[in-house]
Amino acid sequence: MPFAPITGGQIHYRLDGNQELPVLVLSNSLGTDLSMWDSQVPVFTRQFRVLRYDSYGHGASTFASGGFRIDKLSQDVIGLLDHLEIATVSFCGLSVGGLVGQWMGLNAAKRVGKLVLCNTAAHIGTADGWNARIDAVNKGGNPFDFNGDSRTLVHSAISRA
Repeated sequence: MPFAPITGGQIHYRLDGNQELPVLVLSNSLGTDLSMWDSQVPVFTRQFRVLRYDSYGHGASTFASGGFRIDKLSQDVIGLLDHLEIATVSFCGLSVGGLVGQWMGLNAAKRVGKLVLCNTAAHIGTADGWNARIDAVNKGGNPFDFNGDSRTLVHSAISRA
């Protein structure tokens, strides 16, 4: 498993496809890891070299101190791109990954050639709501399952992919 150093830890990533193709970064939602994109990679690698990663505290990445902040998540992506010596990417972010994409579009625009934002917004939820989801993830649970129903939207969306 490849890892890149980030402030306070390391980030797990996977880079698939022909190294001559442009890079597409796939940034996933809270409580998921890079495997959520497995079904899409065979199609995307026809036109892109696909870079997926586990945000800190997710998948095989370590948890970095300082809390879960969009600017930190975004700077980790920039650090990963620097580590891999990738100057410019197309970026697709889902939910929290979309917040990362927005931050990059505003603060690192020269690194993002194309930006796709999926199921996201400029502001998602409240601090209390996010903290409840983060606590659920830290306890090993499903961040979207607040009422004990395991048939959540995220499960049905992944199973359809």
